[in-house]
Amino acid sequence: MTVFFGANDACIYPNPQCVPLSQYSANLIKIITHPLVKAHSPRIMLITPPPINEYLQATLDMVKGYDPPRRSADNTKRYADATREVGKDLGIPVLDMWMACMLEAGWEPGEELPGSRALPESPVLQELLHDGLHLSPAGYRLLYKNLTTLIAKTWPDQVPDRIPFVLPAWDDKDKWRRFQASIE
Repeated sequence: MTVFFGANDACIYPNPQCVPLSQYSANLIKIITHPLVKAHSPRIMLITPPPINEYLQATLDMVKGYDPPRRSADNTKRYADATREVGKDLGIPVLDMWMACMLEAGWEPGEELPGSRALPESPVLQELLHDGLHLSPAGYRLLYKNLTTLIAKTWPDQVPDRIPFVLPAWDDKDKWRRFQASIE
């Protein structure tokens, strides 16, 4: 089970979508530790929110009548940091989508954040975030690549090729006939 929140929560107050950082962390913990979730004994993975592209977001905000912009690269980083911290505290694996995107953009810790208006617009973030916030097809490919890598590392028995079929493969006519006969 993946828990992938934070991109919209990271709006800057007083935007009504804003979920204060402490409440965001508490919400993640409540979801992960909720009795109805735990009753299913899921293997849980947190996914950090990706970074944002302030250039695209500011343009969309202006069109929608928001001034000042609702999001910042630095604020979104804080939500990604909080997600990592919750994962560390609870011993839950974290797919760090924020860092994956930033590394693709050539960022190194201590530098200005690609996506912030303090730097020229990042062509990599333009490619990964179709509107400056939501993943594009390229962003989802990066998510998939990192997700499958983390699953293989954390839960090798869950690599798709190692999971037995519950039902016969769609193209195995003989197994389907035997299966249908067994349920009749």
